[in-house]
This record gives sequence, structure tokens and C-alpha cells, in this order.
Amino acid sequence: MWAKIVGVIVVMMSVGVYHLAQNDLFSDELLKEALHDKVVVICGASSGIGEATAYKYAAAGSKLILSARSLDKLQVVKEAALERGAQAVDIVVQDFSEIEELTKYRERVLEIHPTIDVLMLNHAAMPMAPWTSFASFKQSPEFTLRTFNINVLSFIELTRVFMGELEATGGQIHVTSSSSGFVPHFGFGLYTSTKHAINGFFFSLQQELIAKQSSVSVSVFSLGLIMTQNVETLFSSEPQTQFIPTFYKGNVNHVADIIVSATISRPRNVDYPILPLKLKRGLVYFLPNFHDIVIGASGDYNEFVTVQRNMEKVSKKINYQVGNI
Repeated sequence: MWAKIVGVIVVMMSVGVYHLAQNDLFSDELLKEALHDKVVVICGASSGIGEATAYKYAAAGSKLILSARSLDKLQVVKEAALERGAQAVDIVVQDFSEIEELTKYRERVLEIHPTIDVLMLNHAAMPMAPWTSFASFKQSPEFTLRTFNINVLSFIELTRVFMGELEATGGQIHVTSSSSGFVPHFGFGLYTSTKHAINGFFFSLQQELIAKQSSVSVSVFSLGLIMTQNVETLFSSEPQTQFIPTFYKGNVNHVADIIVSATISRPRNVDYPILPLKLKRGLVYFLPNFHDIVIGASGDYNEFVTVQRNMEKVSKKINYQVGNI
């Protein structure tokens, strides 16, 4: 078995090195030249990856439309983006669980800018703890549907309503996905299922757009553990999480660099951090006992549930992801 594991690791490291070479990062000067005055809509812009990406686009002189549920948080991001050089920053507050309202959302966006160059789909909800440990209401169809509305159906509907504008500009769709879109994650079953759905839809859409020779491109960003400020807060609340190795963690500003540079290079998929994502993907496909390895690494079921519930309480206090639902 260990020979097989070593073989998988060697292959995945080789693939990771290759993909690292494909994730081009461009100079500030080139970004300014290419992205100045481009109109970028960022859904999920009030914190984390969306906020960091907004600042990178701002430094390149883009025009931003920032969306999330919290007006107060968006105002803070707006002011900081203007200070960094954004040509214009507007706010459109939206709860992305309300699928039937997204046509009106499009109308409000187009009242500000009639053309769209980049649509970034970054909002998410992350129910924590194993599904089998959920209270009954979290196993209800209503809770499941709301989670899928935020993480899946809103992504598809936003793509539908803005496709005409993106076709007109040869625009791009940036999809924030996850390693959970490829690999099962103990304790995050509902979240993982939404990311599998996102990957299934948008990788298929990539093929459709290529087949019809569309000017619109889709980039899927398959991200691992990204250490945003909110994630740092969550992890600092539980001593057990302090043992996660450094190579497993991704830097939020590096993610933003990758996403903004992808506006020029238009990659179809980006993995980051590369090594752990490639390793996990290889292990789940080639090792029949992958589940046992994951469970063994996660420790006692009841202790794991306790840790996740404690983190969920912190998440609600800071209104981070799980607070959406």
C-alpha cells in the first residue's frame, strides 16, 4: 500500500509543478494596462477572497460593483478600494439565496454599468459538522435547499442573467470553487455536495462555450484552506486546528493575485495550494481505503463534532458563511 501512496505522491507532485508553471502572475504594470476601466462584478465581496480580489482589481484601475448582504462591510471595502486606485466602486446589496430576485439584481447592476467584463461568483455558505450530527432542522429540505440556493443555484442563475452582457464584451466568469468539488470531506458533506455540483456545471459549461466558439470564458478556482481573516479567527478558537501543516494553507492575497492575473491568461482551472490539492485528488482516486485514512486523521467522531460545533458558534458571531443560513 505504501508503495502505491508514494507513487501517487510522486505523480501528483510532478503534475503540481507543471500546473504551477501555468498559473501565470503578471506585473502590476501589465495588469493596469489590461484591466484599466474593466467592469468587474464581485459577488461575495464583503470579506475574505472577494475583498482581497477587489483590492487587486482596484490597484489595476478597474471599475467595481461589490455585492454581498452586509452594506456596512461593503462600505468599508469600497472606501479601501477607492484608496487603492479603483476608477469607480458601486455597491449592490443582495442576498444570493433569493434566486427569484436575481433578475432584478441584474437590472440594478446594469443601471450602474451597461457592460460587464468579469463576473466573479464567490459567495458561499458552509454548514459545519457531520450531517449525521445535525439538528433535525439542518437535515430538513428547507435548510438543504437554502444551502444549494446560495452555493449552486445562484451561481447558475447569475450566469444565465448576465450571459448576454458577457457575450457582448467577450467577458469572463470567475468561479470560486473548492478542493471539496473533487474530494469528499468528512464533516462537510452538504458543503462538499454543492461544490461537486458547481464543478460539474461549470466544467460542462466550459465545454459548451468552447464548442460554440463563444467569446466568454470560464475559470474555475479550486481552492483549499485559504487563511482569510475569518478563517484565522475560526482556527484560533480551537487548539486542535493549530497542527495543520503550513504547506496545507493558502495565502488570501496570493489567491487574489492568481484570480486577477487569470483575467489575462484565462485558465480553465486553477488549483491552490497546488501540492495538497493534487495529492488529495490523486489519493481519492487511486487508494481504495481513502475513507479510512481521512477518518483516522480526523480522530474521534464525537470530539470532531464538538470542535466543529464550537467553530460554528464563532462563525455565527462573526457572520461568516455558516451565518448565511
